[in-house]
Amino acid sequence: MELTREQFEVAKACGCTFFPASEAQAQRLAMQRRVFTLGGKPFLATRDGGGFFETHATLALLIDGHMPGREPKPEETAKQAEAADAKAAGEIAAERGDAGGSGAQVVPRRSSARPRTPWRGDKRGA
Repeated sequence: MELTREQFEVAKACGCTFFPASEAQAQRLAMQRRVFTLGGKPFLATRDGGGFFETHATLALLIDGHMPGREPKPEETAKQAEAADAKAAGEIAAERGDAGGSGAQVVPRRSSARPRTPWRGDKRGA
């Protein structure tokens, strides 16, 4: 992910620290999307001092929420969350074919021509 100077400054203001990435780190962490470039040079971003490197997705969310001139995205209200949960529960029940939505698991019965004999266990003698 190529960072602009503005994105770089916003990330630093949010507590991110950038370290130059070695060639080995850039090769190893590029697949995990943890390598950022600024001016064509690879960097790693961290918020905890170097123990965990941020991914493109987490840094993009952090930057987007704090870019100047952009309004932050509205948070989900409790009512909206409850409505979304209820909708999801209804969809899950419909997929299962469970009209009541009890959530009970349906176990099919065994159908065999011959009934099972009771287990007699070990015959222990005295």
